Amino acid sequence: MTLFGASDADSRAVITARDVVDDSFSLQASTDAWAWLWLEVEALEGEIAIGDIEWRLEEVSTGQVAVCITTHNRPSDCVRVLERLAEETTAEFVPQIIVVDQGSTPATDALGWDQAAARLGDRLRYIVQPNLGGSGGYSRGVSEALDGVARYMLLLDDDIVLEPESLSRMVAFADRAPFPTIVGAQMLSLTEPTLLHSYGERVRSRGFWWSPVASDLAPTDLASHTPATTPAMRSVYDVDFNGWWMCLLPRATVVQIGMALPYFIKWDDVEYGLRARAAGTRTVTLPGAAVWHMPWTGKDDGLDWQAYHQLRNRIVTALLHAPGTRGGGVLGASFAQDLNHILCLQYGSEAARAVALRDVLSGPDHLYRTLQTRAEDMRELMRRAGQIVVPDGELPVVGTRPAPRAPRGAVDSVGRLLRIVIHQLRPVQSAGVVSVALDRAAGKWWALGLQDSALVRSATGRGAFVAYRRRRLALSLVVEASVLRLRLWARWPSLRTSYRRALPDLVSRARWEEAFMSSTVRVDTPETDGTE
Repeated sequence: MTLFGASDADSRAVITARDVVDDSFSLQASTDAWAWLWLEVEALEGEIAIGDIEWRLEEVSTGQVAVCITTHNRPSDCVRVLERLAEETTAEFVPQIIVVDQGSTPATDALGWDQAAARLGDRLRYIVQPNLGGSGGYSRGVSEALDGVARYMLLLDDDIVLEPESLSRMVAFADRAPFPTIVGAQMLSLTEPTLLHSYGERVRSRGFWWSPVASDLAPTDLASHTPATTPAMRSVYDVDFNGWWMCLLPRATVVQIGMALPYFIKWDDVEYGLRARAAGTRTVTLPGAAVWHMPWTGKDDGLDWQAYHQLRNRIVTALLHAPGTRGGGVLGASFAQDLNHILCLQYGSEAARAVALRDVLSGPDHLYRTLQTRAEDMRELMRRAGQIVVPDGELPVVGTRPAPRAPRGAVDSVGRLLRIVIHQLRPVQSAGVVSVALDRAAGKWWALGLQDSALVRSATGRGAFVAYRRRRLALSLVVEASVLRLRLWARWPSLRTSYRRALPDLVSRARWEEAFMSSTVRVDTPETDGTE
């Protein structure tokens, strides 16, 4: 058995090695010089079986953690997370688990809730409130945790598969950090369990959009890639934020910079990381700590009601944090995405994005004013636009036209774009039968822009979107998007000032508690019968 260490991508050294004949033994190494430590085991004869491996550090006081889970109509998923948190390994340092239920199907009705609640006892608190989105659910949990003594608040999704060892490692790292540090977990794919989907994230200053810290690690199959075989995994990467699928916030940071912005969903974790960095708090995405979560490649976020929040919150975050006088190119980059939606016959998405820009132009007060209503507004908008997932049994007849191939190279792409522009200017020809059926990966501008109608499979694999070209509507949406960008460009300096001045109030605990007061019901466990 060999213990290896590495300090960067180019280093790899043997720290210690020994032949194994005992049932159990320990190896020791200093952590001062190494960014990575890992074991390699080789059987000299026959086979070898490893029963358990435990990593230990010198004893230090362990910070107490309040786990904050927000859940919405995923009762069984929520119970599975609670069952993992009920394991003995977390009892010492997790004195409080706060579940904020914002759904119409109570988590307390799920099979296994009573048993999990009984195991957790008075460590578990269950709170019901109106649906304020992920930002509202997490902010409620953090607000409640601030009344306790926990040194950290762990934000945790309800639809993840958790290994408590990840939590132990994150707390150990945070305890040993010289300054308060946000510590996040990486994300493994729920559908492909060995696939590391998110190694770490940054925000590109040009265009103001997130991207992986290392393109060659996005994604990475850990079944075939290890620190020993993949030098890129041995590098230390600076991140701008960590997704809130699992993220540890120091109490000191929350007290210093406040809570999440009332974004409902999307970009709240990004904005918080950028705000923390501006205040001097670093975020670390910790290798060796991860959860299994549905990757965004398995979702239709840009094609459903969330298209509004994606753009609205991106623009507000750029107003608060982007470099340059006009947001570092975010207006041009987002306009290009508008054109992409229109060419892809996604008129509902584009209509939602227009509402998003009008809301941004109305000023920061709209964030709380629309917090409880805008998601349903956008669902209704999508229904009216016909941009919804049609169940497989209700899909229309599709013609036999072959799917266009993807363009190859820049010249081919320009030629395809010219063909698409000409096609978009022509009157709609086909009627009745849908022209072509495309899988989700092929549902791009270079294919949909040539169609008068198309069926595109949902990213989930269940059902499909059915889209029809509408020439006049497309033209009006292009004009509206252009006018809104010009208005934003002209008003960017004044809007930036307004949003930055409003930020301390928007993220304050007092302002959030005003939102929590609306129709709130609280249920505290260990009572497990669902009564108040």
